Amino acid sequence: MMVYGVGLVVGNLAGGRAADRDRDRALVLALLALTLTLALFGLLAGNATASVVLVFVMGVTGFASVPGMITRVTDYAHGAALAASANVSASNVGNALGAWLGGLAITASLGYTSPLYVGAGIALLSTVVMVIAARLARQHSV
Repeated sequence: MMVYGVGLVVGNLAGGRAADRDRDRALVLALLALTLTLALFGLLAGNATASVVLVFVMGVTGFASVPGMITRVTDYAHGAALAASANVSASNVGNALGAWLGGLAITASLGYTSPLYVGAGIALLSTVVMVIAARLARQHSV
């Protein structure tokens, strides 16, 4: 838990700085990095050292997107007071959905590492959605 927590702090700081430079690019890269981290963790979960390192990297990549997501939501809401709560609510729905899908994968006898692959799939889908959203935003701002 401590290794993951340190990763969250590092990811949040790095993600905030990256989002300050180019928010949408930072979001796409963070989501893509999370996708790769989860898939790699699925492959290397049997190695204790790799698992500790990947738990840290999962924290970094998982939380690197948070500052950009919050600012993106509040910017599109034109600073509405409750806009940031939409991001937190969506995260909670995602947590519940991910846990449910991961549980289904285990129940389907796909193994205890299968939730990592489910998470990688969800992160990849999120990356695709973010790429589309970023392109649409660029088109509307031109």
